[in-house]
Amino acid sequence: CVMCFIRTVFFWCGVLVSLGAVAQKKSQVEIINADELGFDKGLRGNITVFKGNCIFKQDNVTIRCDSAYFDQANNSFDAFSHVHITQENVNIYGDLLNYDGNIKYAQLFNNIKVTDGEMVLTTENLDYDIKTRLSTYRDGGKVVDKENVLTSKFGYYYAATHDAFFKKNVVLTNPEYLLNADTLRYNTQTEIAYLLGPSRIDGKDDCLFAKYGTYNTNTDQAFFSKDAYYENATQKLKGDSLFYDRQKGKGKAMEHVVFTDTVENITITGKLGNYTKATETTLITGLPLVTLVTENDSASTDSIFFTADTIRTTLDSTQLHRELYAYHDARLYKSDLQARCDSMTYSNFDSLIRCFTKPIIWAENSQMTANYITIQLKNQQLHQLNLYTAAFIISPEADSINFNQVRGKNMYGQFIDNKLRRMLVEGNGQSMYFAREDSGDYIGMNQAECSNMIILFNNNKAESITFITKPDATFFPIDQLPIEQKLKGFKWQIALKPQSKNDLFSGD
Repeated sequence: CVMCFIRTVFFWCGVLVSLGAVAQKKSQVEIINADELGFDKGLRGNITVFKGNCIFKQDNVTIRCDSAYFDQANNSFDAFSHVHITQENVNIYGDLLNYDGNIKYAQLFNNIKVTDGEMVLTTENLDYDIKTRLSTYRDGGKVVDKENVLTSKFGYYYAATHDAFFKKNVVLTNPEYLLNADTLRYNTQTEIAYLLGPSRIDGKDDCLFAKYGTYNTNTDQAFFSKDAYYENATQKLKGDSLFYDRQKGKGKAMEHVVFTDTVENITITGKLGNYTKATETTLITGLPLVTLVTENDSASTDSIFFTADTIRTTLDSTQLHRELYAYHDARLYKSDLQARCDSMTYSNFDSLIRCFTKPIIWAENSQMTANYITIQLKNQQLHQLNLYTAAFIISPEADSINFNQVRGKNMYGQFIDNKLRRMLVEGNGQSMYFAREDSGDYIGMNQAECSNMIILFNNNKAESITFITKPDATFFPIDQLPIEQKLKGFKWQIALKPQSKNDLFSGD
């Protein structure tokens, strides 16, 4: 029979070759089966033609095909049609094969499929290194692994470690997101993608970006670094490193954290940021700084800066309006307005900054205190300043020794072009005001009590007081000033005033 003849021929050839192989320490390709044996005069004399159910074997590798040109002298062969390579759990299929048994290297062409039982790689040209079990494609390929489909221009698959490397135009498609990358490593057992270059993951309504990190496609957990950020339609959270759990909708940014709300023109920086998607809540600590952009009538931009131990932003109960909370030692700085208190809040529903627990406001040299203070914004400008319960204004004279003072139950201030222009004192009004000649010399001090009064400001400094009803007033000449020149509750706290944005973080 044909196979008996083949085996007899190759027995003696194998003996001779095996002696040489021992000397060279190279294993030989064996022909295990073929239905037909022949020779083609158009081929080199040392080429044997096999047809029908051809099976070749070398060490732990078996190669099947419909027909083959076998070059025993060079320990190589070309295989045609229904090519199938089996090595342990790896199976490779293709139309054409060139195999070099000396270096144990296979080149396959057309309709190629590689599978290890967990993933399927398809391409049109593939190199396979038998020694390392490495598959390589250089002209486009696709890997399908459970729900994930990965495509790229170049790719490598290590069957021993189940690691796949993808380079250039890398796309990972999942029912829940789309990942685009420059370079990516993916393990088919752990289902973890390793980002080795600029990568972006787009979900249904958000995205993640980083230049380095890992993404677990099974648990949907991301650990990113190098320009990492999370972004949705209106918000962005970035940091030196970023963790995000897509299934739980929770993220954490660390070091050089920046949170941006593009709709509200709010930016928050800090060292640590935590994010919850369901409520769109962000919690930032570690010297957090909020920047709230404002404008004046000339449309030039100015900003309100404030800080606290902790900054939290979230949506209100309607899920339509953003609220911001700054608590424990809250401080605010604007070029012409500063504030300190225990905690502050801001809502874009009413554009109101609320100051709680011993709040202090400074407008230039004027100091304002009350039990509760609000700052109203309108069209990105300062609009109103309201002081509730135990309201007190102190404005020092140029000599910094004498102080003009007004106290009352409540006070309501009006801004024009971001500068305080008018303040209404309502209830239990009291004032102590120093009078001067046009030359600037002091005349004396006027002390009055009036239920309601109006204070006019110039450059954020109290300039005049108008009494709405007849006051109970006393004028003291400069040489007859009373010993007590301070209203009840007077407390000058200029040392606490932030002098600059950077001063918000001072230790006082």
